[in-house]
Amino acid sequence: MRIKKFRCIQCGGPKVNPYSTPYIMCDFCGAFTDIDFAIGIETWNENAGTTVGYQIKKAELMTRSREALAQGDRDGYYWLQREYWDYYYQSFPAYLPPTIDNVEKYNVYLDVCAASSVDSGFDPKWHEYSARQQQLQNALRYVQTGVGTKAETESFFTLADFFVTMMREAMRIFYENPQYAVMHELLPERVHLKMKTSMFVQAWLPYLTDEDAERLLRMLEFSNEYEEIERPDGDTVECSNCKAGIYAPRDAYRVFCEKCRHVTPVKSQFFCMSCGSANRVPEDPSKPIDCERCGIANRLIRPFFG
Repeated sequence: MRIKKFRCIQCGGPKVNPYSTPYIMCDFCGAFTDIDFAIGIETWNENAGTTVGYQIKKAELMTRSREALAQGDRDGYYWLQREYWDYYYQSFPAYLPPTIDNVEKYNVYLDVCAASSVDSGFDPKWHEYSARQQQLQNALRYVQTGVGTKAETESFFTLADFFVTMMREAMRIFYENPQYAVMHELLPERVHLKMKTSMFVQAWLPYLTDEDAERLLRMLEFSNEYEEIERPDGDTVECSNCKAGIYAPRDAYRVFCEKCRHVTPVKSQFFCMSCGSANRVPEDPSKPIDCERCGIANRLIRPFFG
């Protein structure tokens, strides 16, 4: 079969099951592992009415947020940001991280989105960064090509380099904050960074030449490569939550259900490669696990290729 090339950042397993949202969940260990920017673009363009309605509402909420910021109203800013993020995910549910599978997690996630927006909104450093980004964007040069007006390479990548550096610093500060510790579970740092940079990609790809578009995708580690592989042997298993059928490769330990966003354990035990003793499969099967009897480290999932 021909599939887009993704590798799990935890266990190295390939993506083999079809997916309909921008988020990539590993079909072997169940980890939240990557983002498909192309599906993100398709989701945005899927319904023009939804997109236009969202943009109008966003403009209104951002105007009110700027007013709250000017007045030093942190509480008002918080609730406006929370309303914005709720509206965003209600408008585009496919953009909601797949690890958020119940109302409680959703509310915690919205709280974090709003609180972190207050942190950055009231920090002068991020206003300076934003102003610098706008300055670089205003300084962009454009060239005429056979397929229309495109951003000139050097000035665009000056902007892109600054944006990526700024986002990496923001992610580091965010994930080092114990107030947001839950985000390590809900939206891992590497995937969160790719989510932010995917928005940059979606915004700028139409203004880039084919060569610059490929350079940007490589720079941000987005897969735009397809490959032919044989689908691994496996069986259809029942989701432990909604009972839908999910294809589980033979070597899978946890599989994700797109229908209900639940991860189903496929195997409950493994046998030590050294002494043959039965061991319990841990919550995270992607990391080497020491045998309970002999102490030898066992790697349950091995990369298939690449």
